[in-house]
Amino acid sequence: MVTNYMEIRMKPIVTWVVLANARFAKVVAHRGPGKGLAPVRGQTWNSPEANAPKDKAGVGHSIAGPGMAAVEQTDPQDISDARFAKTVIDQVAKAHVEKRFDRLILIAGPRILGLLREILDTSLRAVLLGEMPKELSNQPLSAVEIHLGELIAI
Repeated sequence: MVTNYMEIRMKPIVTWVVLANARFAKVVAHRGPGKGLAPVRGQTWNSPEANAPKDKAGVGHSIAGPGMAAVEQTDPQDISDARFAKTVIDQVAKAHVEKRFDRLILIAGPRILGLLREILDTSLRAVLLGEMPKELSNQPLSAVEIHLGELIAI
């Protein structure tokens, strides 16, 4: 049996690009050379405001008696950023299980990129095509495409 290659439709390789900063993240998709980038519906997130500490920073009451003792203060912003990164990666992982994309690229400022990278599970690491420590989440897609040219054919 001879197969006509024009009849065979190959599924395009879909690459999701996560663009994130500490307050906002979104996913754009690339469906092959010449196709550009397109926003992915339902894949945008806003980080909630960090809760300010209620006690004086670095000070707590001593259990040894009257007086004050120094304690390490956890930065609420660090906690908020870590939770936000987890929310983003959890949703991207869910979409990967649903086979909505084949490859992944992370683009975020260095700090958030580190948080996102820490949370990646093995299945997402396996499809991670690359990452860029750049803040491009608020840039137009045409500017993002210029930077992505380093990793994929746009």
